[in-house]
Amino acid sequence: MSEQNPKSWFDRAIGACMSILLAAVALWCATQVIQSMLPFIIIAVGGIALVWGGWAIIRFFRDRY
Repeated sequence: MSEQNPKSWFDRAIGACMSILLAAVALWCATQVIQSMLPFIIIAVGGIALVWGGWAIIRFFRDRY
């Protein structure tokens, strides 16, 4: 027979603290990854915006006549 013993408030508090700590570490790691990739993301988005803007301008002038 298994013993049905509910967890004490101290065990639940420790579990909650560990969950919060794990979430904080995961959030810190995610921000570090994004921060290291940010220059490349900005360059890529900027390049795509320039190409799209150039294409839109060329299309505007060609379709105008």
